[in-house]
Amino acid sequence: MPTETTIRVRYKDTDVMGIVYYGNYLTYFEVGRVEYLRERGYPMSEVQRKIHLPVVEAAVKYRRPARLDDLLRVRTWVGERRRASFTFRYAVHHGETHALIATGQTRHCCLEPESQKLVSVPEWLGTILPVEKWESPDD
Repeated sequence: MPTETTIRVRYKDTDVMGIVYYGNYLTYFEVGRVEYLRERGYPMSEVQRKIHLPVVEAAVKYRRPARLDDLLRVRTWVGERRRASFTFRYAVHHGETHALIATGQTRHCCLEPESQKLVSVPEWLGTILPVEKWESPDD
């Protein structure tokens, strides 16, 4: 089941036009995936001691602008899993109008913390990363 996280757009997140600066959506995605892991019993402080999960690919599709003080809902789920990597998918909706603001994904590989070598998705992590077929209704 996807995780849903609420974020209020802060002044520092906006550009001179009062619209969320495009790069901040990757930060919103990060908040979503950290909460996804936390809800499943693994806060990032614990995860990073066991495995490193660098972003190796990221994409965002912008649908509508978000503005200062907007309440956003970031929905996060696992869209794909491979031997040594997996993909989080995201849908950002306006918290009040429910309009789709942005969609995206980040792909992560698994690195052993000491050696920084690529490793398979550990069993403990794989159990909390089920691939979900949930799609954003406007995707």
